[in-house]
Amino acid sequence: MTVSLGVFNHYHVDPASTNASDPRHPRNFVRYAALLAPITWLDRASWRLRKRSAWQLGKRLVAAFDDVGLLHPRWGSEAELAVLRNNIQLFGNSIDQNPYISAIGRFLLGKVMLGHLANRAAFIRFYEENRDFIAEHGRYVAPVLVTGFPRTGTTLLQRLLSEDPNTRSPYTYELEKTTPPLRAHADPLRDARIEKSAATLATLQRLAPGFVEKFSESHVWSATEREESLTYIQLHNGLNVMNAAQAGRSYLHSMMKPEVADALFAYERNFFSMLDAFAPARSHWTNKAPTYAPYFGKIFEHYPDARVVITHRHPGKNIASVCRLLESWMLPFDEEGSFDKIRLGDILLDGLQVIFDAPMAYRIANPQRESQIVDCLYSDLFSDPIGMVRQIYAKFNIPYTAAFEQRMRVYLANNQQGKYGRHKYSNDEYGFDPDRLAERLRGYYSKFGYGTKPQAHD
Repeated sequence: MTVSLGVFNHYHVDPASTNASDPRHPRNFVRYAALLAPITWLDRASWRLRKRSAWQLGKRLVAAFDDVGLLHPRWGSEAELAVLRNNIQLFGNSIDQNPYISAIGRFLLGKVMLGHLANRAAFIRFYEENRDFIAEHGRYVAPVLVTGFPRTGTTLLQRLLSEDPNTRSPYTYELEKTTPPLRAHADPLRDARIEKSAATLATLQRLAPGFVEKFSESHVWSATEREESLTYIQLHNGLNVMNAAQAGRSYLHSMMKPEVADALFAYERNFFSMLDAFAPARSHWTNKAPTYAPYFGKIFEHYPDARVVITHRHPGKNIASVCRLLESWMLPFDEEGSFDKIRLGDILLDGLQVIFDAPMAYRIANPQRESQIVDCLYSDLFSDPIGMVRQIYAKFNIPYTAAFEQRMRVYLANNQQGKYGRHKYSNDEYGFDPDRLAERLRGYYSKFGYGTKPQAHD
């Protein structure tokens, strides 16, 4: 299916031009609780009186970022922090100027973003109050970082690697509620923050029934699962990946520029040094996020001893899967009837192509780093997940134990693929033509031996 599209910044279209029976323009599967109705009423009143939404984001997000005051260079230089601030402003202003985000969507985005910026402020205060202890006891060296295009097996691989009793990988609650940190020898599954994190999730399920359940068909979201480190680090610093396409093509491109990584990685090192100071990893930290990939060269500038695993899957299978994942997340924020699947596909492929390109370009220019990099094909991971982990540990010369393998076997038995349901998707519905996709990603297809059309084993 080939669709001719002009240049546009947002994937939204005027709802008056769409038809409820057209699958290209899906309707919201969430029916918000009546308790949220005043949000819409207040927004309508604000539009009548002030000609703008009651839930403007731009100024509030920047003010929350600035609230911590001047920072020591350990958090990044003034110029590096300004890059983050500019992207926060771009996100907020772009959402404010997009007429197709609903009042409830704007309200929820504000709650999410301001909550994470408050996490940042709380963590920075805690770090500075305890910096001598953290400097003496915290270490974040030779981390294992898992990255790759979304929907290529990064989550399964991280959660398997996290079963190693000698590693540490952050629980969702550690990333959602930054302080107080877990203490050594404390039971991580009895931390008080779990209840707070779970309560937030339960509130969302009650006020927006269907939201969490639909998203969990692609990605299990739980306070006690290991979660994407850098995605949360970005949120702490006002950068939103999951809603990026709603802010538009320009924001998606801007937040993935390499210079964005400098202050992010400075914050990340401080964050994991703090966690390690109070509850140290026996051997190393294991973190994952697809969003490491756009900043691939910066990884080795900030972590020269990093061990990096890159996951791969045929783009003809996984790009539409990413679109469906993000559709299930973003659709509840939009005005009814404004969602356009094909325009979304165009924006996402354009913006996320850097996840394919940046690691390849860096590796060509820096072959000396290959001893620190492992490629993990989706087909190999899912046909023999434990064998894939053995290969990774062998490449990085990390001790592999029988206890680790047994824990992985238990995890796999309890978390079979599709346990929480499956998304159904196709390339056609998002406007992806196999020939054009192969041409656009020619270098990637060639490197990993992918044909124009994916095969069953891909």
